Amino acid sequence: MSVSLPLPLLPLLLVDDEEGIRTVLALLLADMGCAVRTAESGAEALAMVRADPPAVVLTDVRMPGMDGMDLLRAVKAEFPAVEVLVLTGHGDMELAVSSLRFGAGDFLTKPVAPEALEVALDRARQRMALREALRRHTEELEQLVAQRTRQLLHAERLAAVGETAAGLAHAIKNVAGGLEGAMFVLEKGLELDRRDYLEQGWRMVRDDVARVRDLAMRLLDMGRAAELAPRPCDPDAPLRDVVRLLTARAAAAGVTLTVQAGAGPEPVMLDPDAVHRCLMDLAVNAIEAFEDDGGTGALAGGPASAPTTVAARMDAGGAEAGGGDPDESRRVVLRSRRVALPEPAGAEGTPVGELGSVSATGIEYVVEDNGPGFPEQARQSGQAGQEQGRNAAPDGFAAFVSAKPGGSGVGLMATRKLAREMGGELELGPALQGHGVRAVLRVRAG
Repeated sequence: MSVSLPLPLLPLLLVDDEEGIRTVLALLLADMGCAVRTAESGAEALAMVRADPPAVVLTDVRMPGMDGMDLLRAVKAEFPAVEVLVLTGHGDMELAVSSLRFGAGDFLTKPVAPEALEVALDRARQRMALREALRRHTEELEQLVAQRTRQLLHAERLAAVGETAAGLAHAIKNVAGGLEGAMFVLEKGLELDRRDYLEQGWRMVRDDVARVRDLAMRLLDMGRAAELAPRPCDPDAPLRDVVRLLTARAAAAGVTLTVQAGAGPEPVMLDPDAVHRCLMDLAVNAIEAFEDDGGTGALAGGPASAPTTVAARMDAGGAEAGGGDPDESRRVVLRSRRVALPEPAGAEGTPVGELGSVSATGIEYVVEDNGPGFPEQARQSGQAGQEQGRNAAPDGFAAFVSAKPGGSGVGLMATRKLAREMGGELELGPALQGHGVRAVLRVRAG
């Protein structure tokens, strides 16, 4: 037979200037599983919180000197994790609503019904449990990132991973913020018995879990060498396949997706799957730049909602596929051509073009958009990296910055790693005309 252990006592500070109310409520709260301390003024209560923070503060609003609202603001400013419950009179509903805006977890009207008090305490316990679960989850994510970062820093081919530490931390904070938002929506759904709130909160949780999974998989991929399988293939095939797969997503974002394939059709030796993976990541990043831009035109003066046209133009052969005239206000262009690459004269992993003089056949893929471009912070980071001799792109942009709001740059790290394993390189810079980002992927072909 299983024996259920009693719940630990909930540390609670009761604040009221009337001794009789303090005595009655203290007895009631003790019966509900609280370890109760009392204070008769806001100033005394704040001193007690600073000396030994409780889990919950239950305070009257109207008190001489520091009243309950002042105490609420002070406690939340110094101890945001402390739950504050507010006691109000029947005529103080405006104050009660104001208390919620200042961070109170709940409010109760006098005289306090035991059932209402018990419900308020249960809600406070649930909020604290959710916050604790979120804290543990965030710590586990940080430990995973720290472990992976240590391993990657020891790998010579990823020596520049240290530059992304801030980006990874920012990505984790974004996930934590999303989970907090989902927690709030779920709480409101439970509190108000609103199924639509519960469904919305669950969707938010599911999306954030997917973001965590994607981040973890990216880190795992970077920790191991790619298994390349070069074979004779049309170098334009991965380009066309990426456009085909992303046509619907680009249309949903109101983006013109254009392909200008000029490297084929003569076969070359390369791994089309690896090239496809790199191009897919770069093209998705370009489309997401418009999705994250809130659905407005990327260029100054552009239309708020441009008509969607998906075009596929072929440089080789001159034929054009896709209907209608392309709308240039929201544009992603994918190009390919054959280029001569210098043979590397140094160790494995030497960036293309740094060493060597013997030309070899290569394929150059370009993914260019006219979206918002790099944030100012990313520009400054890249310029600082170049000034300090770190691994920066030739045009002054850091190797692993993200053009997306809240992006970690991990996807670009993985893409550049794969490009180098194919004997190539990935370079980032501003678009040649107007706003946007230009990504150049060069790979060696036999």
